[in-house]
Amino acid sequence: MSICKGCTQNVIVSKEVLQELIHDAEKEGRNIVSDDVYEIRLNICKNCPSLQYETTCMHCGSLIHYRAKLEQSTCPHPEGSKWLVV
Repeated sequence: MSICKGCTQNVIVSKEVLQELIHDAEKEGRNIVSDDVYEIRLNICKNCPSLQYETTCMHCGSLIHYRAKLEQSTCPHPEGSKWLVV
């Protein structure tokens, strides 16, 4: 099990916890992207050298599986967003 260097939280989150986080975001009125857009974003993140522990963006510390679901989110890469505008 991997632990984030900057905190004591586990960086491996179950699908159930991710679904709960996404559900909570929807209840807060946040828009969620389609499955197609989500998969595109996630694949970009998975191929990025800035991905740590296969789950976490080293530029913002976000769980990519959560961040990629939120419509208003962008890729925080310092050279500019790697996510395609879909």
